[in-house]
Amino acid sequence: MKRAFIVSFIIIFVLSLWILNSGSNQPNSLKQSLLHNGIERDYLLYVPEGLPKNAPLVIVAHGYTSSAEIIMAYSGMNKIADEEKFLVVYPQGTTDLRGNNFFNVGYSFHASSKVDDLDFIKTLVTNLIEEYNINSDHVFATGMSNGGDLSYFLACYASDIFTAVAPIAGTMMQTTIENCSPNKPMPIFEIHGDADDVTLFDGDMADKDGWGPYPDNQTIIDFWVKQNNLELYDAYKFSDINPNDDSSITFHKYWSDMSDNEVWFYVIENGGHDWPLLKSPFTFWESPLGWWYFSSSNMDIDTSAEIWNFFKKYSD
Repeated sequence: MKRAFIVSFIIIFVLSLWILNSGSNQPNSLKQSLLHNGIERDYLLYVPEGLPKNAPLVIVAHGYTSSAEIIMAYSGMNKIADEEKFLVVYPQGTTDLRGNNFFNVGYSFHASSKVDDLDFIKTLVTNLIEEYNINSDHVFATGMSNGGDLSYFLACYASDIFTAVAPIAGTMMQTTIENCSPNKPMPIFEIHGDADDVTLFDGDMADKDGWGPYPDNQTIIDFWVKQNNLELYDAYKFSDINPNDDSSITFHKYWSDMSDNEVWFYVIENGGHDWPLLKSPFTFWESPLGWWYFSSSNMDIDTSAEIWNFFKKYSD
């Protein structure tokens, strides 16, 4: 017990130092808020130097129990924004009855919640488009876990605003997929570990874990392939540039000769519930109980760079 406490203390201490020295306190990072439905909603905004007019906007949403500061720190999206010149916003979820930060995407234990994160994100985007002269045709969303679920949610119910989404370790609740009716085709990018023990790769239609029923990843991908009318398919393995991470990536690509819309699905074999970081021996794993640990992760891709390569297809 004492040893476990010491290990936990070391992990938390290292994590705190890492965040303090990361991009979360960069000078171009602005903590702001807006009043929405009587609730003061916070968000972090990253404005790269020399941001041009008509720049793209990328929403990056944190996971359940997490925060805007934490996902800003580990995602590395600010660095990509500096290089590619787009605006990044990290919305902060509200606190549920369990005392955890969340975005309301339909988990069964949030059934009584009145928090309208869909309208909050839409309001936030509308404000930023006006304030920073953002190109309204180049608005994108990504996120980890609960933030990935939010990305799918936005693809379903805010397709008038978003151009493409990139959920990481995300899913669609069964109620969402049953009611999803976007008013236009939506390009989709998903990274998911087949050993993910939080957002299960094979789904949880029996609701054994208590989040609410949700289908397997292939069912979700097939849904979006059909929505985008994609008839072509290919798959190949990424180079296993770091065999010591005990994982590899198979990339599944769906497309059509009739449109530019595509679905990209990265399956990380033996991958867990995390955000892969290129050349980094550790990443952050998010548990449903709110603890954050260092754990081995796939080191064959830079997730944020891959996300932007996908979004860039729809922002040129």
